[in-house]
Amino acid sequence: MSCAVLSSVVHALRFQEVEAGTSFRAGCAEHYPHTFSHREWMRCFGMLDRTGLTLPFYARLLATGDCGSFPPQTIAAFEQRRRDNKNRMESMLGTFGQAVTALQQAFVQFVCVKGFSLFPEFAEEPWQRHQIDFDFLVAPGHGLRAQAALEKLGYKLTAVARDDERRLRIPASRALSRDAYLYQPQEGGAIELHSSFWESGDEKHSLSCPEGVFQQAEIHALGPVMFPRLSQPQAFVYQVLHVFRHFLASWARPLWLYEIASYLNRHCANGALWQRVDELISANEQIAKATALVLLVAQELFACPLPSALWHHCDLPARSPIVLWVERYARRWVLTDMPGNKLNLLLLRHFIPDDREWHRYLVGRLAPGSHRPQLCEGIDPSMARSLAYRSANLRYQVSRIWHHLQTNAGVAIESVAWNRHLQSSQNAFRAMKQSRGEL
Repeated sequence: MSCAVLSSVVHALRFQEVEAGTSFRAGCAEHYPHTFSHREWMRCFGMLDRTGLTLPFYARLLATGDCGSFPPQTIAAFEQRRRDNKNRMESMLGTFGQAVTALQQAFVQFVCVKGFSLFPEFAEEPWQRHQIDFDFLVAPGHGLRAQAALEKLGYKLTAVARDDERRLRIPASRALSRDAYLYQPQEGGAIELHSSFWESGDEKHSLSCPEGVFQQAEIHALGPVMFPRLSQPQAFVYQVLHVFRHFLASWARPLWLYEIASYLNRHCANGALWQRVDELISANEQIAKATALVLLVAQELFACPLPSALWHHCDLPARSPIVLWVERYARRWVLTDMPGNKLNLLLLRHFIPDDREWHRYLVGRLAPGSHRPQLCEGIDPSMARSLAYRSANLRYQVSRIWHHLQTNAGVAIESVAWNRHLQSSQNAFRAMKQSRGEL
């Protein structure tokens, strides 16, 4: 479910003014953020926090000096979140530094991806970004060594995916509810060890990704912590594919698209950077299609500029399914509360051409039954046996069943309109070709 406050915040976070009717289709351009009451803000803060846009929006307010146009209580709520997340991120940076040191001492070849590696290119300051875990891309054959090094710090293996992604965390003594305050200090720590630049997951959607990741890594410093991270061209492609990965599998946090838009806006004039990015993207047709989708969605929401070197990937025909989906469904898919909806299924057939693979994937998305979802992965065993946790976990599982029933019905209804849009576009294109005598 979306809300007017979220749409208004996204509108306010745009990087360029756009002509009326070309990009901003939310229908709420007249509702500027300062026109909402404090009560309306408080009602939507939870959803805004989960999207990750609360603090980037507050950073924009501070930069533009517009705080005075908001109710003082609302600004106080923003400021409380800024202070709390600043403390949270400082504490997490210390925990992150311990993990980096452990991996280095164990001679694990790794680079940090996402998270702390994004500052200051994708986000200016750590307080502006809420995160939950740390992500490391480890060299082939180094996964078990990395796991052993982290286990010495108290981390426990909680899951190993089919593509060998390993998830670890220091056991938590409590499970946070969906509506929990996100900026309180993190209990323990959570780490994901990624085995490859692109993880196909259950969809087995293979992509040929950049080589030389570890050879081209750069050493980066954030506060007192020094760590290896991806080169900037590879980091940008990684962020794009991270969004696409969630487009294939689940809800995508609007924050990730905003960070990509912010990066595009900040570095648009760096021709050498984008030439290298273009080389990485052009090496694989599926990566090029995924990039076009993500960049067009980012532009649709945040009106970010597109570098000239990447424009040919996004300059698609008006009849393209990607263009049609971005125009009609992108905002509705992105601007929703977690766990989101399934409107992305309308377009995914375009990315999975094999009939058998598509059928298997579709069944898995509409009726996922391979395992029961858990409220908290890595919960302390004694806590997991408690009546309070088991009751909360049962409520969570029931809510997931209800979510699938609702979203399945919604996408079934929308599929009728979507197929009509595709057919109409194809008919219009065929008529144009006939009028030109090309058929």
